[in-house]
Amino acid sequence: MGSTLALMALYATSTSHPSKAFGTFPDAHEMPISGWTGPVFKLSQTYPTAKPSSANMPWKSIDFKTQSEQYGRAVLNYCLQGNTAIDFDVANNTVRKWYHVPWMHWHDGGREFVHGMTRERTSRVGELAPTQTSQAQNWAVGFYNGIGGYTVGKVWANPLSPDATVAKFGKGTVSFKLLFTAAPVAQVPYLNGSLEWDAFINTSLTSTSRSIQKVRLVQIDIAVRDTRANSTTGWVFGTFVYNDNAPGTTVWDKMVFRGLQWGNDPGVAPGGTLNQGIVSNTNIPSGLHAGYGGRLNGPVDNPASSCLSCHATAQTPGAPMVPASTATPPQIMAFFQNIKAAHSYDSTGQIGKPLDYSLQLAAGIKYQKQATGQVSPMAAPPAMREGLTTTSNGLGRINHQ
Repeated sequence: MGSTLALMALYATSTSHPSKAFGTFPDAHEMPISGWTGPVFKLSQTYPTAKPSSANMPWKSIDFKTQSEQYGRAVLNYCLQGNTAIDFDVANNTVRKWYHVPWMHWHDGGREFVHGMTRERTSRVGELAPTQTSQAQNWAVGFYNGIGGYTVGKVWANPLSPDATVAKFGKGTVSFKLLFTAAPVAQVPYLNGSLEWDAFINTSLTSTSRSIQKVRLVQIDIAVRDTRANSTTGWVFGTFVYNDNAPGTTVWDKMVFRGLQWGNDPGVAPGGTLNQGIVSNTNIPSGLHAGYGGRLNGPVDNPASSCLSCHATAQTPGAPMVPASTATPPQIMAFFQNIKAAHSYDSTGQIGKPLDYSLQLAAGIKYQKQATGQVSPMAAPPAMREGLTTTSNGLGRINHQ
């Protein structure tokens, strides 16, 4: 009780945000606006106190290297089961509970009150589609299954002092993330008919004020702690992209498989042969970029990186997630190592406590330290703040997990 009271006092005195709190950790960056009658996000924070079983996972008998799409589909279906009917209010899923990472409310792009989305990297002109003529802000919300939620709960067992040393996700951990864009359908035609949410997002690209706007589902990311990938990273990441022109009748039918990645293909420069991932072009909207050297990435992601290379940098204190624009080829390739699960990332010379590929944990811990005055809000390396704006308005980047 004492730590909870102290935490609530912290929220009341140390942040400039009118955070909404119903549990130990606040739910959102702000209270619902006056007259709002739509959904209201509630953080799923009743973390398991005993580690759930990893038995009977539907992808265990599928080889992610030779049956990549079948593996990815099995994981995606597991993530969607019981969630689509409740609009991803995951604490109320009657099939299996899912959990959020705390402290992602605390920054100018923090969790909005409708669906709990946080601001992602801004898409530059032409990145989402050749017809995209203006930059677009993107927002996302991520979830962990019970095995992952058990680890999240251990890290945050003391709400005033997160413990990075226990950030070791168990076999069978699954995370998934829904990524939405505010780009209009007129500029990104393949988003016609996609899942559309109301969201309380920044009024403009550079503004810290917010308003209710429409956003559309463009991408779903998945991540699995799979011991069959221990020779590379221990993780299998995957991405799906919505395409209105794909076969099927539902939004979920039209989430097309972009690929899987279980290693970073160390030393393979652009033009070389990649062996530690699969990138599919079947039914993919035309003009979408891949990651560096053809590695796996989704349309919202930075083409200078890849799914695994970004997440390998998850640590506290934070490290740059992408190479600097002035990086030399050897410096760029240093970002594409095979970091073992729960091992330190050190290619930039900035060694921190590893957070086992969880950029959400990295972000939450960073924001808690900012709120308690342990670090300056602008203390993170520039690459941790890249993607939203170059002005000093405090907007932080949470690249996908």
